[in-house]
Amino acid sequence: MRHLEEYLDPSDILRFFEEKFGTGVWRCDPEGRMQWSRGFYSLLGLDPHAVAPTYAEIERRIHPEDRRSQHDPRELVFDRSLLDGEFRVIRPNRALRWIRIQSETFLNSAGEPEYALGVATDITEERRSLQPLKTNAGRYAALTQVADGLLWVGSQDGRITALLNAENKPEAHRLFGKGWVDLLPEEEREAALRIWAAAAETGQPYDVEHRLRQSDGTYRWYHCKAMPVTDVDGNIREWLGISTDVHQQRPAIQHAALPRLTGAQLRAARGMLNWSVKQLAARTGISAAVIRRLEEQNGFLRLPDETLTSLCDALSSAGIELTFGTGKPGVRPR
Repeated sequence: MRHLEEYLDPSDILRFFEEKFGTGVWRCDPEGRMQWSRGFYSLLGLDPHAVAPTYAEIERRIHPEDRRSQHDPRELVFDRSLLDGEFRVIRPNRALRWIRIQSETFLNSAGEPEYALGVATDITEERRSLQPLKTNAGRYAALTQVADGLLWVGSQDGRITALLNAENKPEAHRLFGKGWVDLLPEEEREAALRIWAAAAETGQPYDVEHRLRQSDGTYRWYHCKAMPVTDVDGNIREWLGISTDVHQQRPAIQHAALPRLTGAQLRAARGMLNWSVKQLAARTGISAAVIRRLEEQNGFLRLPDETLTSLCDALSSAGIELTFGTGKPGVRPR
């Protein structure tokens, strides 16, 4: 069986790869004498009939900002770092190109360096395609610094898989995985998971306010928003979210716009959640007898602000939205 190499001339193979892949080859012996292929001349934009192949000529073509300290060309055989790497070259027509060089030193039978062989590749388009990614990475790094809240990445099943700016937030690790669920008041966890599942199923933005337990046992209010990140086929790959402490803002918000609630809305919301009167009483700290009496009233309930807020917060945390359109007040899943 004959191998492919027996059918091909080495010069044909070299020409094929140089033309198809934008590469060029150079060779350097221990005396610093170099030979360049036509492809290498082409990468530098030089005429093989007018320019001698020397290390000095390569150095002249390298962009001033990318040049390394000058060395004797004879060192190329012993030190591959002199040309290996990525750098810019300026062609005689002032065109700027990026090239990558990889080289290898070959030894003679005595184990001494016989010559160095290098392969250069034009990577200009690759560099250009990476530039937007670098720009976006810079913007992302700035975003993590200016964001007021904790930036996180979540999975479809509600796990937090990454914390993006937690360096100065020592307690942020408690939210990792499904730790955030354990930090919710126990009576609000089921509703929180249901709201997340609805967002994951529909791809709609996740936007809630809930309380999270602090290390000292107290609770603070957080506003959590997340958007789905999709792949090229439109499938949700992950969620990008931010959790912002709004505890100090809530009293002002509640004072500026106190919630409203009718007896019919209270009764309908409880039925939609399939809660008993006792369950709602347990979640709000309001007696079951009071809740029954409130559900029987017509019109807006006249209650102390604290009691009214407690009822509305319990329903909201469970995924109920109170509506006040042009018709009658109503309720709907949020």
